[in-house]
Amino acid sequence: MDEFARAAFREREAKQIIKRRVFLLHLSIFVVTNAFLVLVWYVTGHAYPWFLFPLGGWSIGVVAHGASTFLISDPQDVVLAREEKRARAK
Repeated sequence: MDEFARAAFREREAKQIIKRRVFLLHLSIFVVTNAFLVLVWYVTGHAYPWFLFPLGGWSIGVVAHGASTFLISDPQDVVLAREEKRARAK
């Protein structure tokens, strides 16, 4: 395996690490913000559960972000994974 291929594989791994970290940041902000909204709802008399609207809408975004991070592969990543597998088999 030449140096160019190694650099491409390292770059692919770095992109995946960044994607995971950005998702975890998004998830943590989601959890903290929605916990705060539930707390505000509870402190203000917990009548109508209005916090469910931002929670539900934002949940769709977090699930989509998680799917794009962990389930959906970039076509370039698929090609690099095949090349890496082929290079390691040699």
